[in-house]
Amino acid sequence: RPRGQSGAVTLTVRVAASDEPSSRPKKSDEKYSNLTKMRSEAQAPFRTARMFVFGAFAANAALGLSIATLQAVTKALGAPSAPPLDQSLQNIGIDLGAALFFGYLYKKDAENREKQMARISREERLSALKCELSSGKVVSLFDLRGFSRVVIAAGDADYCNASIAAAEAVRDPLLERGVLVIPLVLGGRGVGQINSAQIDAPDDATDRRFRATPVYTDKWTAWIDEQKREAKVAEGKGVYVGLRMDGRVRSSGVGTPPWEKFAKELPPADKWGGFLDGFDGRVGVDT
Repeated sequence: RPRGQSGAVTLTVRVAASDEPSSRPKKSDEKYSNLTKMRSEAQAPFRTARMFVFGAFAANAALGLSIATLQAVTKALGAPSAPPLDQSLQNIGIDLGAALFFGYLYKKDAENREKQMARISREERLSALKCELSSGKVVSLFDLRGFSRVVIAAGDADYCNASIAAAEAVRDPLLERGVLVIPLVLGGRGVGQINSAQIDAPDDATDRRFRATPVYTDKWTAWIDEQKREAKVAEGKGVYVGLRMDGRVRSSGVGTPPWEKFAKELPPADKWGGFLDGFDGRVGVDT
């Protein structure tokens, strides 16, 4: 049968069971795991030292501000041994400015650390999601690290079909670059609902190696919904998420994935792409 003229078949989805395996690790009261914290430290090795310096300077300035304020008050009340009032007022201005300045720097670093750890935590949850390969083997995205550049296309059936058709036009270059397409069909009007949908079936074995099927789609949808809320994307919009081989999010957006850009800029899977590893949404080291 000619490629691109395949019929439509019913996409079978697996719904997560309500009972989780008994071997699931117990939830911790901590917001982020130790792995998340270690990855955050590795990606921003100087942030902790900076925050310590900024915090120390801000505390020192606050202490100086309290002392200068006390001296100004005692001088205003007529204490003979207190420093001159103009000197105390000058010290108050300097200490107040220093406390505000270093406090602002500390606050910005703390906010950036929170955003970074939230991003890393989302990537960890994404790596735990499972998909079924053409061989029938079910693997997590973590298992695909170092082998595949996963691209998730999430939307209604028309969006998924359009994304697959666009990818087929540059399938061979994408296969050379280890791209694995995972179409996620979202259905229903409520958040997190999944329906069976009609999408085009793979034409041949090569197509099947090019695509995988999401398993436990309610978890996939919950993750996608979280990304949409974070990016303020309207419900019903088709989105894509492209991953690096190390599992970090490389690029994401609304609409059909930029397959031609991926095919041109990503290095072949069997070659080292250098520090940038392509230029589509480069992931750098946070400072």
